Amino acid sequence: GNTFIIDPRVKGTINLVLEKPVGKVQAFEMLGSVLRLQGFAIVRTPGYIKVVPEAEAKLQAAPVQTGQVRGDQVATQIFRLNHESAAGLVAVLRPLISPNNTINADTTNNTLIITDYADNLRRLARIIASLDAPAVAEMDVVKLEHAIAIDLTVTVK
Repeated sequence: GNTFIIDPRVKGTINLVLEKPVGKVQAFEMLGSVLRLQGFAIVRTPGYIKVVPEAEAKLQAAPVQTGQVRGDQVATQIFRLNHESAAGLVAVLRPLISPNNTINADTTNNTLIITDYADNLRRLARIIASLDAPAVAEMDVVKLEHAIAIDLTVTVK
């Protein structure tokens, strides 16, 4: 029930041997995994599915969310940050993103734009959520009796 557009550089034969029959969804996920191992990616568009070299998948019309895409399909997700700097997280997250895919920071609205495989985007979302949390530090309140707070700030630093 799917229309596939195959890039001419995608060549070869895939053989999968299974112990028991699988459903359409699982078969499609397995196809994506096998293609990924061979350096190709699946890009789902509204009317068809493209199979392209992995390095070019990020330039294709991939979905801009991960709700409908799964596993080894390339997608783009935007993460709005509330507490952390987007530019600061790029260096932390870059090693966790597939080499052919991208991460960019938009400092004007403190967002990260990441294009990667859907399964990795879900993992990155959990990591970003844990990093983008308000700083929780214990606070000590000291009542001053014979000093002015502003004068002590230089000494306390």
